[in-house]
Amino acid sequence: MTEPRKHFIDSLCGLLAADEPADDYKNVRWLWLRLTTMEWLNAQRRAEAAWRRIIDQIPDDLSEEEIDELDLPDIPERDEEDALWQQLDDVVQKDLWPRELYWGGI
Repeated sequence: MTEPRKHFIDSLCGLLAADEPADDYKNVRWLWLRLTTMEWLNAQRRAEAAWRRIIDQIPDDLSEEEIDELDLPDIPERDEEDALWQQLDDVVQKDLWPRELYWGGI
């Protein structure tokens, strides 16, 4: 795991390990963080499964050069994973939370 990603995961685990806060605004953030992390992990699993299905269709006897030349499709599951990752990364790196947590009628 690369160092920036390890730092992100360590920070995310630290945020998730905190007890449920008593403050309503902090509690909404805490719940959003837990739900979004679960969604991200599920999206990551779906993206990995989709990629495995594509890889499994490639013949075993192809060289690395031949595999590099293949026009492998983009997997839509990766877009969902990336979008959720970006939201979590904004929270961890910039303390930038989704707008609806501020103006969502908390």
